[in-house]
Amino acid sequence: MTLSQHYSIITNMKKLFKVSTKAAIFDSTHEHILVIHMDHLNNWGLPGGHIEDNEAPDDAISRELIEECGLNPDSMQRKDFFMHSGGKIILAYVGEVNDMSLKSQQNNLEGIPKWLSLSKFQSIQIEPNYRNFVLENWPKK
Repeated sequence: MTLSQHYSIITNMKKLFKVSTKAAIFDSTHEHILVIHMDHLNNWGLPGGHIEDNEAPDDAISRELIEECGLNPDSMQRKDFFMHSGGKIILAYVGEVNDMSLKSQQNNLEGIPKWLSLSKFQSIQIEPNYRNFVLENWPKK
């Protein structure tokens, strides 16, 4: 598929649905996942967000990771898409970082980035599709 065909599909999807990006970002040891804790909702999510007009999804997830976490993953790949329970389409990515330093550029009302172990991740309240995506893509040691 050409890049212009790809943009056309995303543009048409955005006419019908709200489309966002989310990423399962793992540390290089594959022992931790990056999540966003939303204190005001007592809920958890994955980093990512909306796609700006005329923005490619790959650019959107990169922008969101920098805004939310101050991270630029060492590797990133679009893996899947699914419907969020809120009715929007999620373009899901998997990435890896060597440097686990977090430098959120947002206020804490939008969420606080945190690294969690697999056991801690399995105990949090998170969108079921996010949970399934993370667990299916957790790198094997």
